[in-house]
Amino acid sequence: MNVIAAAKAFNQRALSNHWHMACDPTLAFAEPYYTDLLHTWQAKAGGRKMPSRSQMTARDLKPYLRNILLVQREDDGRYRWRLIGTSMTDINGHNTGKLFDDSIPPEHLQRWNGVCDMILESEQPWRFLGRVHIRGREYLKAENLYIPLSDDADIPRFVMGICHYSPRYQDNAELSEDEIASIPGALL
Repeated sequence: MNVIAAAKAFNQRALSNHWHMACDPTLAFAEPYYTDLLHTWQAKAGGRKMPSRSQMTARDLKPYLRNILLVQREDDGRYRWRLIGTSMTDINGHNTGKLFDDSIPPEHLQRWNGVCDMILESEQPWRFLGRVHIRGREYLKAENLYIPLSDDADIPRFVMGICHYSPRYQDNAELSEDEIASIPGALL
């Protein structure tokens, strides 16, 4: 997969569908919080494309558990919530064990499925910036790291994310100039 082309295509699709988000495969995080998990993921992967879900232990994930989510792609291609951290339930709800189809508003389902598909197909981590548009949380902006994980047979099947939400100080729904500036121009 050409990740630059995939990022650019996703960002154009997000813009045309008013998804209020953008992806960045360069992983240009300012906070070490994200890069620390990324380094753990890389160390666990070793010489493979990605580590397995079973390799990412609770001990490894302890600093991130409140802000973590884990989804699994089922054999039929649908996604199921496997874990949602306590600070995430305010945003996403108490959906552990539920399918996306049964827990994500229909107007957001295509976006969520597309993000997870892209992460698993690319077999690489992604940075996403955006605005929250669910459950009355429209006043929040998001920066997220999503990483792919395999099952124990090395089949990409899980997407793990750490998500950080903070108040946005602008009334517009689009990404701010600072957020856009953090994404390389070729991706927009």
